[in-house]
Amino acid sequence: MRTTWSRARGRVRAPQQATAIHSQGNDQGIGVTMTALYFHHGWKFQLADAFPMREAVERWRDAEGRAFTDPAYDDGAWERVALPHTFNDADIFRDRILDGGSRQKRCAAFYRNWLTVPAEHRGEKVILEFEGIRQTCYLYVSGTLAGYVENGVAPFGIDVTDLVDPDAPNLIAIATDNTSSRNLPFYGAETPNEPGVEPGSYVARGDGDVPAGHPEGVPFFWNTNDFNPTLGGITRPMKVHFKPRTYLTLPLYSNLKTKGTYVYGADFDLADHAAPKANVHVESEVRNETDHVVRASLHVSVRTLDGVEAAAFSSEPVTVQPSGRVVQPLSITPADAYEWDDGKGRYVAVEDEDAVAPTETASLDVTVLKAATAAPVPLRLWSLADPYLYRVTVTLVVDGEPVDETTVETGFRAIGYDNAKGVTINGVPVWLRGYAQRATNEWSATGIATEWMKDEDAKLIRASNANHVRWMHVAASPADIAAYDRHGVVCTQSAGDKEKETFGRQWDQRVELMRDVIIAFRNNPSIVFWEAGNNSLHANHMHEMLALKRLLDPHGGRFMGCRTLNTEDTVAESEYVGTMLNRHAARFIAEHGPITETEYAREEAPGRVWDDYTGPDYDYRNKWIGVGGRKGPGVDFYDLTAEGLALADARGYAEFFNDRLSGASGRDLYSAAAALCWTDSAQHGRQSYSENARMSGRVRPDRIAKQNFDVFRVMQSEAPAVKILGHWNYEPANTAKTGPVYRYERKRFNGRFWEGTGEFDYRDPTRKTVYAIASYPVARVELLVNGERAGECTEPQDTFVFAFPNVDVTRSGTVEAVAYGYDGNEVARDRIETVGEPAKLVLAAHAGPGGWRADGEDLAYVDVSVVDARGRVCPLASDRIDFSVEGPASFLGGYNEGRFDDRVDGRPDDSVIHTDHVFADCGLNRVFLRATETPGVVRLTARAEGLPPAVAELRAERAEVNTLSETPAAREYAAYAPEAPWSAREFPPIPAADKAKYVPPSEDFCKILIDGQEPDSRMVPTVNKNGAVWGNVMVVLERMAMQCGDRFSYSWDPAARTLTLRSGGHVVQAEVGRTHLLVDGRENLMDGEPYLSPRGDVVMEVAALVSWVKDVTVQYDDRVHVLRVETGALDGGDAFTPAAASVPAPSASAPGGLPPMVAVPR
Repeated sequence: MRTTWSRARGRVRAPQQATAIHSQGNDQGIGVTMTALYFHHGWKFQLADAFPMREAVERWRDAEGRAFTDPAYDDGAWERVALPHTFNDADIFRDRILDGGSRQKRCAAFYRNWLTVPAEHRGEKVILEFEGIRQTCYLYVSGTLAGYVENGVAPFGIDVTDLVDPDAPNLIAIATDNTSSRNLPFYGAETPNEPGVEPGSYVARGDGDVPAGHPEGVPFFWNTNDFNPTLGGITRPMKVHFKPRTYLTLPLYSNLKTKGTYVYGADFDLADHAAPKANVHVESEVRNETDHVVRASLHVSVRTLDGVEAAAFSSEPVTVQPSGRVVQPLSITPADAYEWDDGKGRYVAVEDEDAVAPTETASLDVTVLKAATAAPVPLRLWSLADPYLYRVTVTLVVDGEPVDETTVETGFRAIGYDNAKGVTINGVPVWLRGYAQRATNEWSATGIATEWMKDEDAKLIRASNANHVRWMHVAASPADIAAYDRHGVVCTQSAGDKEKETFGRQWDQRVELMRDVIIAFRNNPSIVFWEAGNNSLHANHMHEMLALKRLLDPHGGRFMGCRTLNTEDTVAESEYVGTMLNRHAARFIAEHGPITETEYAREEAPGRVWDDYTGPDYDYRNKWIGVGGRKGPGVDFYDLTAEGLALADARGYAEFFNDRLSGASGRDLYSAAAALCWTDSAQHGRQSYSENARMSGRVRPDRIAKQNFDVFRVMQSEAPAVKILGHWNYEPANTAKTGPVYRYERKRFNGRFWEGTGEFDYRDPTRKTVYAIASYPVARVELLVNGERAGECTEPQDTFVFAFPNVDVTRSGTVEAVAYGYDGNEVARDRIETVGEPAKLVLAAHAGPGGWRADGEDLAYVDVSVVDARGRVCPLASDRIDFSVEGPASFLGGYNEGRFDDRVDGRPDDSVIHTDHVFADCGLNRVFLRATETPGVVRLTARAEGLPPAVAELRAERAEVNTLSETPAAREYAAYAPEAPWSAREFPPIPAADKAKYVPPSEDFCKILIDGQEPDSRMVPTVNKNGAVWGNVMVVLERMAMQCGDRFSYSWDPAARTLTLRSGGHVVQAEVGRTHLLVDGRENLMDGEPYLSPRGDVVMEVAALVSWVKDVTVQYDDRVHVLRVETGALDGGDAFTPAAASVPAPSASAPGGLPPMVAVPR
């Protein structure tokens, strides 16, 4: 067993009650007030609706010609908003989904507010903290640029001390933009950190041309709308820190170049489960901006959330030399990252990674103080079942006086790995299962969620019996991670990536972002994995990320790895390896470290279409492209109902559950598995005819559970559980074939998609297969209809699916599934009833802990149900429900699947986003309200045709709305038991279940890599058949053409069904249905006959053809089941190579737009 020990925390922030921290009760009598105030109220907002930034600023000059950064600017017509704020709540999910994601507004936006330094803080440092902005932040203080950050992901800080007038109001003006790649002609790029360069002036080429007068620059690879959905605005909390001149730094490397305080546990003693012990360590950076030497020490108090002190200790005093006033740079983009190119008339990136300095990690002018307990102390450890948190208050004592303080909310846990049992938490093996979620984590109607709604989200994940979320492509927000700290969900935290390895400047951007992310999140106990990338890396790049983790988070017990590592030397540089669809897992990797499946279950289906036996269409009406078809705008990639999605997801989860360490397959591979996705989302979607979201979620974007939620709740349950799929409100059979009941339209393939023929057929509801999902300990399931036995299943498919064919679903009444364990006793039961006709609406209001705050930002939601006379939800109801509001609130409306604007076939627009109505989906929906700053009673009335109105009353409680506020957002902690619960290994093998349920796969699946990158196989499985790898050779050739297209050519003759390759003077032909290649006219026997995939791609023995390309090597790696095609290309076309653009040379001033970067007096 290899064990790495850790602690962890939740980002530096205040106790739940306040952000002005008053330390009391320390054994030395220390007391100090350190103030970090929220800067959330009094903001003015203007959507610029323009980009690039220079043009946006010019468009919004006032009548006197002043830019918005000018204190005298007239913003009287601007909208008053509270933070966090997004302008995309009104348009995300409004339009038809595309492969490039949602179609929300992407442009520049401006914010203005006035900061007055409280009298008690005059003379202190003033630092602005942002938990993140998407994508850019250009910050001005009373017209002067104070700093800018463009990475769009990590928390950051800007020191404005020397620009703030402590005796007068100061204008804080922020320009931001949320432009990104996919479906925009151009978008924001990184500003070279060079004299005279106008911030925000460099742009990246998108789907069009770079505008005249703007140099083409290097974009951030992760700034893309498909994999990282864009929500614009200041979407996360913002604070103002007031600090003395000798102070504890903040964990915000950009732009402060500081790392803050690091808290961790060590020397864990787990021998006594009831009383574990560990040493607590604290490392804090101190900066002395005075002009004299000081003696400084730390005093640390470790307290429970209830304030009970668990430990107190101090450091030895240390001499801290003065630095004087530290000059913060406007940007920390490395100065050697760019060089001037006379020919192109712009700065260009230095693409040779060895020609630039290593990524900077040193803090600026700090001294590190360390303190630790003298011996292990009793601690209640953080775990999945008991996410116990402490508040560690660190007081800085200077020359005998307390001067500064910070409180870190964290949990202590020991993380390890046993290559026979998996990841361990506090010595106990855990099976990590859950979901892969885009870090935007967007909600419909509101765009962003309040912190208490993030707690609701975390609780819902736990209710599905999941305990793990992999945040995809970019880092999740501090608020999301903190919620998972509070509720016991293990996280994989990324930094920034898209879909393949980058090189040169774009690689260095990734390392710099990972640096910022590790520093900001290294105290969060829920983070167990750092993800270096979303696709394979070379060994040197993986080594660089691992070294970064070991430098910045050496004691956190976390694993550094990557989704997909394709060579043994790269695996050796990692601490865990991620896979995608189980395509390269191997036992030797599991012996090295954890293997995690990062995104299985990629299928999509709406929740509103129960199955093919439910009206009104008795089918999913769509434009399906067929198996293996090519995705595209206006067509659908999948043809699945909610029932079909449930079966597909059971098949997906079963594969990884059985391949887990000690699983039924005996492969002993996986420690974790994450299904794509947790929510239906605004990321790239493949149902671009029928839907307004990516429909792979377990819940909708408003967090209403889909049927799929219950499927995972049961499969992921260690306890016996069973759930019947569907409903029991099927129409009577006696109308079939005499009316529209069970009548569906036949379809035919028109060459692009399956279309209706105008001819109809009928389904037989007396012979439907009914499915029940049952958990691992269930041996058999019995189905009862109205108390009578309708079937029994003892041989489940895909481990969890118990099927009952030929059931008459028209027998209204009740259907029950009775589950039995391997001892023959009943262990679980599920029951569904036939529900009566809709009789009324029921409203249920929800607000955060402590009530709904009248602060201009807090949200409430109201669930609306269509129920029968007995109060049961009507599963087929789709009524339109109209709403009216009385009182101080803004009605944001709700969400419906499949109702959207931007139709492609003449159907009317019918989006409900930010309208006064919704439609019931399966009898349910949810609407949202935002409080104003006025307290009072809000009365919401719902009306549906034929039903009596329903009313819900909510009260918005008075809240603090000062510009600077001590009041943190409402949040909810897990309810702790009086004593820590006993933890045991999860999912120990049940031999009888494994023998009865597991069916080995019939084929040996593998994958193909071209220079380490995997092409899209277009739904064609890659299979090792008797030592020969068969796959889609067309996609292999397409990818190779990107790498070494100058060495070969190929052509396809559909009439002759012949594929011809020319390279190195040879002509090689492969013909569908013929077992011989023709090489220069001579026969060359292959292992089988090439054939066509359903979409017309050639499938054949890949190596037999591509090995004829000049200077290409092909080799099969049996240990990881990979066919490696190496072209010898330097970077596989992955390096950024912008097209030439001629722009004027930089000057000391720039016309219009944002002022140029200038040195700011400090």
